[in-house]
Amino acid sequence: MQIPRWTWWFLAIVAFPAFLLHLGLVPFIDDEGNRATVALEMLWQHNFVTPTLHGDYYYNKPPLWNWILALSFTLFGQAGEWQARVSAVLSLFGFAATVYYFARPHIGSARALLSALMLITCGRILFWESMLGLIDIAFSWVMFALFMVVYEYGKRQEWWKMLLFSYWLMVVGFMFKGLPAIVFQGITLLTFITMYRQWRLLFSVQHIASGLLSLVLLGGYYGIYHQYNDISEVFRALFSESGKRTAAAYGLLDTLQHIARFPTVVFYHFLPWTLLVLLAWQRTNRAAVWQNPFLRYSLILLLAQIAIYWLSPNFYPRYILMLLPLGFMALAQLIPEQPSKLRQVVHVLFGIILSLLAFVPIGALFVEAVQQLPYIHAKAIMTTGLLVVIVWRYWQQPSQGFFLFAAGLLVFRIGFNLIALPPRAFPTASAMQFKQSTVACAQRWQQREVAVFFETHVEPASSFYLQHTMQRIIPRHTSGFNRGTYYIFNPDQYDPALFSEVVDSFLVRHADSDHYYLGKLSTTDTTLIRHLTIGERPGF
Repeated sequence: MQIPRWTWWFLAIVAFPAFLLHLGLVPFIDDEGNRATVALEMLWQHNFVTPTLHGDYYYNKPPLWNWILALSFTLFGQAGEWQARVSAVLSLFGFAATVYYFARPHIGSARALLSALMLITCGRILFWESMLGLIDIAFSWVMFALFMVVYEYGKRQEWWKMLLFSYWLMVVGFMFKGLPAIVFQGITLLTFITMYRQWRLLFSVQHIASGLLSLVLLGGYYGIYHQYNDISEVFRALFSESGKRTAAAYGLLDTLQHIARFPTVVFYHFLPWTLLVLLAWQRTNRAAVWQNPFLRYSLILLLAQIAIYWLSPNFYPRYILMLLPLGFMALAQLIPEQPSKLRQVVHVLFGIILSLLAFVPIGALFVEAVQQLPYIHAKAIMTTGLLVVIVWRYWQQPSQGFFLFAAGLLVFRIGFNLIALPPRAFPTASAMQFKQSTVACAQRWQQREVAVFFETHVEPASSFYLQHTMQRIIPRHTSGFNRGTYYIFNPDQYDPALFSEVVDSFLVRHADSDHYYLGKLSTTDTTLIRHLTIGERPGF
């Protein structure tokens, strides 16, 4: 397998518009709102040590991703959807480059590049994760680098480099997402040590020193943090965040159902490339993978790491993005050099998928919402034309088929950006109605004293749009209430009898009530307020 001549320049031309075009068009989802709001409050308070949300200490995640978002907001001169999400896109490019870098010496340039393309064009990333400003892609990039560092330095028995670099990457991962980074490090080291029978490493000077250094690095941050706030609550929250996703937090039936569904869920979310597993039917293809020490390590590590998620019912596909290249590199190696009946079957299957995708942009013209877009016919014809050319080349050049398929997916994503995303930003779209309602409410009360009432759970995206519009922190009051403040409250949590006057409202997306309200309190008695609480603030 060789890299076609056109591949590099084509990727250079299409990759950026595929992932950056209209990136900020659609409003935040809730998790994005959390990250962006915490970053905003850091900038406003000039405090990058203790994350806050509505002025309350925020414990659920360490601050590294918030630092990155704050830097992006500063560099681009404003805070918004595009500025938050571009950090995830750049992380994805770095992730793909890292896959290519580490895979190339072991499976060749062509298969390494194809593995990287599989990562950025699998369904879950191409049409979901790459559109969001979440932690997971950056965290996964760091964890994958950790996997590779352990193997590359370990096979050369450069133990100091292996352990120092891997523990440093663990620290970086911890500052993104907390305890999962430690779990990834532990399983990776145990997998390598078991495979290569290097048990002495567990008690070696290199291991002890590297572990202690990582504790010093993390302890340095939390030592500074402790100057502002008690760290006991931080670690309670970190353990709670990790524990609530495990089987221990769910019943036996839910766990068994998840275990049964898990392979299908993974196969579905990372289509179309998971279809290459069909090539494993041929023994010589399987042998080509298993006889490669690098791929054997990758597959064993994949099975060891994924077992945790297989047993954890509260699973989202973004939790295993760091494991994708371990599988994709093996799938790339499954592709036989010489033509075979099985490869021909896979070629035809991928060709049918690509051919069907080519006509989706034209078909979209019959959707009423799309017909309102400016120059929609030109956009649809251009996208379909490019895809038809790629389809034609696909059937004419079978040896380049998988690269052409990846190219077609990137072009399809450009068409998706041009045709499918704009209707989601129409004023009539539910997400935009939510955003506009929240922004308009914040504008109306810009000059008034506004606070979040007691334990009211404000949806994270609402928090961002309220505070970003007002350009200040809207504090949460859990005591010291006064009748001159307008309080944001959730009617699902608090009896309206607490409020003498309800003056405004804004739309919300994920509550039994369609609106949250602003009102003035009829009492400032904290004891009475507690008794009139309907529901507790949910975790997020």
